[in-house]
Amino acid sequence: MSRFTIPTVGAPTSVLFPGVQRRRLGGGLRLWAIEHTAVPVVTVTCLVEAGTAIDPPELPGLATLTSALLTEGAGSYDAIELSDALARIGANLSTETGTDTASLTLTTLSKYFDRALAIMADVIRRPRMAAPDFARVRDLRLSRLKQLARTPAAAADRALLSAIYGQHPYGRGALGTTRAAERVTLDDVRACWASAWHPSTAAILVAGDIQPVRALDACEAALGDWVAAGNPPRETPVPVFQQAPDILFVAWPDAPQSEIRAGHGGPARRTGDYPALVALNAILGGQFMSRINRNLREERAITYGARTSFDMRRVGGVYSCEASVQSDATAVALAEVLRETRGIQAEGSITEDELGRAQAALARGYGRHFETAGHLVRAMSELVSYGLPEDTFDRFVPAIEALTPDVVTRTARQFLRPDDSALVVVGDRTRIGTGLESLGRPIAEIAPEF
Repeated sequence: MSRFTIPTVGAPTSVLFPGVQRRRLGGGLRLWAIEHTAVPVVTVTCLVEAGTAIDPPELPGLATLTSALLTEGAGSYDAIELSDALARIGANLSTETGTDTASLTLTTLSKYFDRALAIMADVIRRPRMAAPDFARVRDLRLSRLKQLARTPAAAADRALLSAIYGQHPYGRGALGTTRAAERVTLDDVRACWASAWHPSTAAILVAGDIQPVRALDACEAALGDWVAAGNPPRETPVPVFQQAPDILFVAWPDAPQSEIRAGHGGPARRTGDYPALVALNAILGGQFMSRINRNLREERAITYGARTSFDMRRVGGVYSCEASVQSDATAVALAEVLRETRGIQAEGSITEDELGRAQAALARGYGRHFETAGHLVRAMSELVSYGLPEDTFDRFVPAIEALTPDVVTRTARQFLRPDDSALVVVGDRTRIGTGLESLGRPIAEIAPEF
């Protein structure tokens, strides 16, 4: 083949998710393990139903604060000693808090697996939650909230979620508010940990260079007698999505650009239309060559980039479009986002070629999501978090390849509601001009709380 000849594109590779060995302990704790011998590394995640959805209405941000405090000392280790113990064996321990779940993730060399797991078990079961550590973590939270309060994109995101979810737990900011951070106490954090970090709703997920039986035995020895300190949190209610007839405007004097958002309620992750929704999003705004990005960036040159997404959560998600646009083109950008959203619902709008490009991007790149032990643990976390069938990943590529333009168009009609979308603008009204009125909606000025 000539070096000037572009190679032909081959067929997408099938993805067969590795077999998972499972064990369930008497207290309800689930243990899952996958062997992955590419490198001598093991990743372990403890996943619990302790996401931001469990936050009390008066204390948004409590779940993330609780998770952050876990790695500030545990068992016989204070914060510095814990960090040193992990550093001596080249291990890393981190927390992450989403809307539905929170996780504590350990990455370690295989030869130090037992030592690292013992440390992790201490963090899960015996976090110190000392007053000085709590004060330091809370001060960091307050500083971060001050930073976010000065960020137009953060204001736009908060306004959109609040407009869509109303008082539902999904509508609260993950880091909460300054008012909540100032009133939260160490007792609140300890009570949250006792309730949310509960073996009956937890799963220990292991992947890496270790035999699954040995991994499961070690996890059972370290955590088999884990006893809950409180009752597990209540299930998250199904959201009742809000209608937002106004354009929600956040004044940001002297802003050179406007942050815009458009969105509405969407499906939960377990929807059977998931592959079609992923393809639809890729065509509309989920990739660089998608319709909305080409329109606003390439054709109109009013943004560096615009993107759409379906954030599918356990009991209801959100569809949104976001962009930072030239101030005097704010109204045009919003109008074009809505026009493109309506247009993709039209009969015959999606061509075979357009769908084919999206299918190729999704199917041919799918295997990269399962290359490392960390990837495999994250994939298992998705299965556990949303109660998905064990062959979910095996079926994705065939499902993507089987899509037709008509199926994706029907999906657009079912799940996209441009006329019901909440619209948010953060910017300088004097630079935006009077164009917003042309969208035919009242303009309500708001101030998101940070």
